[in-house]
Amino acid sequence: MARSRPPGLPWSNERTAINHNYLGSVPDLITRSFPLFRFRGIQVLMHWSFLLLLGWVLISSLSAGKGMMQAAYQVGAVLIVFACVVLHEFGHALTAMHYGVGTKSILLLPIGGVATLERMPEEPRQELMITLAGPAVNLVIAAIVGMVLWLAGSVPNVSIMTEGPSNLFTLGVFLLSVNVVLFLFNLVPAFPMDGGRILRSILAMNMDRVKATRIAGRIGVFFAMGFVFAAFKWGNPMLALIGVFVFLGASAETRLVQEQRALRDVRVREVMRTKFWSMPATATVQDALAELLAGGDHTLVVMRDGDFSHLLTREELIAVPAAERHERSLGVLNGAKPPGVEPDAWMRTVHEKLMTGSWALLPVIEGGKLIGVLELDNLSEYISIHGTAQST
Repeated sequence: MARSRPPGLPWSNERTAINHNYLGSVPDLITRSFPLFRFRGIQVLMHWSFLLLLGWVLISSLSAGKGMMQAAYQVGAVLIVFACVVLHEFGHALTAMHYGVGTKSILLLPIGGVATLERMPEEPRQELMITLAGPAVNLVIAAIVGMVLWLAGSVPNVSIMTEGPSNLFTLGVFLLSVNVVLFLFNLVPAFPMDGGRILRSILAMNMDRVKATRIAGRIGVFFAMGFVFAAFKWGNPMLALIGVFVFLGASAETRLVQEQRALRDVRVREVMRTKFWSMPATATVQDALAELLAGGDHTLVVMRDGDFSHLLTREELIAVPAAERHERSLGVLNGAKPPGVEPDAWMRTVHEKLMTGSWALLPVIEGGKLIGVLELDNLSEYISIHGTAQST
């Protein structure tokens, strides 16, 4: 049955793309990235825009009259910085693993790294340890490099940062400087950066988590405005990007925590949709596209012999060549098969599955039969109707 898609809260579909490193997911960014390597089951990805950063550094160096060798040093310096960023993110990820929290991926962007954890523990001390682990990695690297330089009788010169590593000594000085800067910068209490998360976790040890998040979020917005102001004052567009990132992240995560609290004592059957777009596996792609044009949802539930089979998105349907749409059935298309959830399950656990961004919706199964579906818009509408988020 075709049903027009209900409007959700304006932030509901944007949230996963703007969460700070290691919370939530970034599915849209990941689809535009390519894999580098995998360690301890964690895939490290590089976004295509990262190549633009390397190209810009190379061209800028050459345009400034520097030779190819010096330009290569500059590119190498950027790669060293991001190698330290990856180690920083693995600090978060491996510590989270210690607490039973998995990490889907680590994504490299021009403005930094994003470690996508499946969830963030609500226990303040666990969040504190996971958050501290990232900067601690940079501090350890800086301490080791600094000790080696001291034993070698070398005096660090931070001006070498602008020259790039050209030998072992300058490489050591550069590593020391980069990791000191990363350590200090990440301790800035601009939620949802590491420093802001540290602040939130400390506050949450003495007050309600929602209130602690709200306070940390307001401080994050203040720092975001400071980053943007500094960007205009010093002509540094990267600071402006960080400021926007912090502003959106602080606002979005404050809403996220409020939503989690609002759904704490709610069961799936109270939130699920019982009216959704479904068609039999024997229907053709053309049939589905006709319903889509008539006002259907963007995600189609395909049924086989009365049971849930798989999901097909609007994009997957449109991608079928026009010449094949009248002949190809929905059953032969490979779609997502998300795990079913029980109607009496608590929303606080199911919410984490939705927030991974792996599936457009989750089927609600009772007695082996599909009785409803669950998606992020449902949660937004439930909270909007009941006003729970505003009363917390």
